[in-house]
Amino acid sequence: MEIIKLYKKLILVSAILLCTLKVSAYIDPGTGGMIIGSVWPFILAILAAIGGFFFRYFFKPIKKTFLKLWKLIKKSKKGN
Repeated sequence: MEIIKLYKKLILVSAILLCTLKVSAYIDPGTGGMIIGSVWPFILAILAAIGGFFFRYFFKPIKKTFLKLWKLIKKSKKGN
């Protein structure tokens, strides 16, 4: 009995959806700017996070290595 009621409701909803007329939607010119304006900060946040990761895990060890080499070069020049 429950299945028959559910089946009737499904047929009714399907008939309503299939018998609709043409629908026109209007998107104003400012919508594109609004979408870009809301997505842009999200993209920048992702790029900042990636940049921070690379700076911390790749640039700092390279910088330490070059500073050690620079100190060794300065010591060798002072000794001569």
